[in-house]
This record gives sequence, structure tokens and C-alpha cells, in this order.
Amino acid sequence: MGSIVDQDLVEQIVSNVLAQLQPASSRPAPTHHVAVTPVFTAPAPGAAAVTVLTAPIITAELLSTTVRLGQPLRVGQQSILTPSAQDWLNTKKISWSRGAESTSVSTSTNYSAARWQLIVQTVTPNVKALQDALKRQPEGWQLDLVGQPLEAATQAASMISTAERDGVVVLSEYAEIIACRANRNERVRAAVISDRKQLEQTRQHLGVNLVCINPNGRTFIELRNLLRDCAGAKPAAPAGWKG
Repeated sequence: MGSIVDQDLVEQIVSNVLAQLQPASSRPAPTHHVAVTPVFTAPAPGAAAVTVLTAPIITAELLSTTVRLGQPLRVGQQSILTPSAQDWLNTKKISWSRGAESTSVSTSTNYSAARWQLIVQTVTPNVKALQDALKRQPEGWQLDLVGQPLEAATQAASMISTAERDGVVVLSEYAEIIACRANRNERVRAAVISDRKQLEQTRQHLGVNLVCINPNGRTFIELRNLLRDCAGAKPAAPAGWKG
């Protein structure tokens, strides 16, 4: 009689084996959840975008919160892909490779297609980490820090109305106020976004070009994913839109 393989059990066994192989002095204390910060590597000018993961164990859950569909993946030389991770990659048709960061991986993702501006009015620890990451690994983003919500709304509206930028993302705890204020400009199509699904809906039905996000309570990965989704397309007004 054939047996049914419990994927969760397999992954747990792999984790336990790796833990036992570590030297006692470097073995971490037992814990139920281990937070692993994936490494995201942006392309050099003219190169393709790639997500790089160097976590010891890469699971489907980690991939689902880190890898953007259609974007290739590169894993560390010593990283182990669990069975569920390999199934996830196959199902999503994600190309992946193993090797040094200089390895060339082709992709159709083009972050330079649109010019985006990030305006930060509310700074949290995760927003600070995001700013630092974008400065080290730019994806066609320009960054600016402002002090007041009105200043953020005015600057965003000016950049869009003069075509200085195709789109603007504002991180502020006053997201609703900024969106309302900026929408007084006929060229601005601002919306408050809380997740990636909502971003896609407003992009489709509104052609949103000013994305306002309240960063309070949001993780680095959530913020980074929203910015990556914004950068993947140039805002375009829906057919028949006046303004």
C-alpha cells in the first residue's frame, strides 16, 4: 500500500537535521518560528531584476512572500529548497538558479519603464530599512523626505502634473488626507492602498498614479512588495477618463 508523504513533516525533518549538523557553539536556541530576512538584489543598470535568497532553508511560504511572479530567483550555494518550495516554483513557473550574485538571469521584468518617486512623511523602522535598501539597490526610484502631509500632497501633485514623474508613492500616516488633497489636481488619480490586491484594482479601474500608504504596522516585506508592484508598470488612465 502506498504511503502519503506529509510535506510539513519532511520539511521539519530537514530543519532538524540541519540544526543537528551545526556546531554546538553556533546552534541557535530552540524556537517555534525563525525569522529569516531574504536578500533582495536589484539589477545593475541594463541588467535584469532578480530576487536572491540565501536562507539556509527555503520553503514555499518564504517564496510566496518574497518572489514576484514572473521574476527569476537565485538561491545561495548552501540553501536547501524544500519539496514544497520546489512544487511552488514549478507551479508558478518561476525560473531559478544557484550561484554567485553575478550570475546572469534573464527576465522580461523592466523596472526602468516607469519613473517613480517615493515621498516619505512618516518614518517607521521598516520604512527606514526600505529607504536604505532602495538607496543601495535602486529600481528607478527617487526618494524624498518631507515634514508635513500638505507638503507631501503638493509635491506629489506637482511632479505628476508636470510629468516630472510617472507615478508617486507617499508613505504617511495621513494617507487619506494626502490623497484627498492631491486629487484636487485634475491630472492626479490618487488612492489609499492597503494591499497588493487593492493596488491592482485601483490600477485597473482608476489608473492610479499617486499611491498613498499608511506604513504604521506594516512589515518591510509588505512595503517592499507594494513598491515593486508599483514600479512594474507605468500608470495609465482608463479609457474615457477625463483629466
